[in-house]
Amino acid sequence: MFFQGEGACVCVVILDQAQWTDRQTFMDSIMKASALAGKANRTYLALPKVAASLADARLFHDRGIGLFTYDQRNVDEALPARYFETATVTQHEADKTATGQLENEIRELHAQFDMLERTVQHLSEQLAASREMRPAQEPVRTLSPPSSLSDIGVVDNLPTFFAGNPWLEVLSRRGRGEPTIAG
Repeated sequence: MFFQGEGACVCVVILDQAQWTDRQTFMDSIMKASALAGKANRTYLALPKVAASLADARLFHDRGIGLFTYDQRNVDEALPARYFETATVTQHEADKTATGQLENEIRELHAQFDMLERTVQHLSEQLAASREMRPAQEPVRTLSPPSSLSDIGVVDNLPTFFAGNPWLEVLSRRGRGEPTIAG
């Protein structure tokens, strides 16, 4: 818990009955209070009075942590906390800074969004222009069925796998300068 008033900020870490009986939880609370020391002007650990006798006051004193003890009727300061100077920033100033940062980020996002809109518009215009400029597609020429192999002169001394091979006709046209298939 943080309390603020009269130019000072006080942090109190409160341990109830269940928390101080578990050694790990107890040590974690001391570490948490140690981490908060210096972030508030004063830091306290609040323990039930029955648990305070088990706590080592030197541990708290060395770290500047104060100790409150409590029962159903009273809260007592068993060990005063050391005063730490902190750079205090008012809540209003912190809110102003956060708001300013958010406003800057929103402005940047708007600028990026506008740039993306312009880019999409430009690309749409280019796509439309390229569709208008595209020439009409030429009809695809179909390959005429191969002529009969009878007009190919076969030399008697060629191997037998040349007989009936359609590539012989294609290769024989190459030398004559006839139009190619791929255009």
